[in-house]
Amino acid sequence: MTPTKLSGALLLISALVLTGCGSSDGKSAPKPSASTPTSKPPPTYTAAQVERGLLAPAEIGSGVEQIRTVADVLKNGGVPICSLSAGKLDGSPQVTSRQFSNKADAKDEVKYTQVIARYDTPSNATAAFEALKTKAESCPPKQHVAPRKVRENFTVYAHDDTWKLNEDRILDWRRIRGTEQQKYSASTTKYNIFHVFYDYAVQGNLIVATMYYERTEPKKSGDPIAKRATEVLTRQLQRFA
Repeated sequence: MTPTKLSGALLLISALVLTGCGSSDGKSAPKPSASTPTSKPPPTYTAAQVERGLLAPAEIGSGVEQIRTVADVLKNGGVPICSLSAGKLDGSPQVTSRQFSNKADAKDEVKYTQVIARYDTPSNATAAFEALKTKAESCPPKQHVAPRKVRENFTVYAHDDTWKLNEDRILDWRRIRGTEQQKYSASTTKYNIFHVFYDYAVQGNLIVATMYYERTEPKKSGDPIAKRATEVLTRQLQRFA
């Protein structure tokens, strides 16, 4: 290689090394700074948003209709909790309570109860949700329930209950699910196992509390019913997105 070509090659290598090491003034090039993620404030729903977002009966199930009869557990701002008892919501929310049913018998029967509580602030809703969780956690895992009137001219027969509770998230909502199995005497009906799913969800200033149940013969899995209950709840929460 001639001296001229060698000199040119050395100059090129020097330029590449200097470029890779930093800026021309000898200082290191600044590293890009990572942006700090910002969390969104919790939503605050208006009464109009709640009204517009309510599911229609057909979105709950085939042949399902809203019924006017109000169960005792829903009176005075109550929500259904284990063994069809009432769990009162803390605070002073604006409450919308609805009940649904189809006209099918026994194995095709669907019952659905929905309570939507709108609080003034997200913090009030969160506090009420925590209190509701404490009530649900106090439900016994097993118990015998004596006959009890749940509304005018309607009494629930004696039965045995099992109860378990778990917590997860659906969409951006925090959700607690109570899973209950009610076993009635086989002399009352062939489909004497009631699979009842209690869901409590909170986001922003809203609490959505629901109860969904269907029944089966003994030894039949309640998993398909649990899936349908989750689908209805998810559909409702999506409407409030």
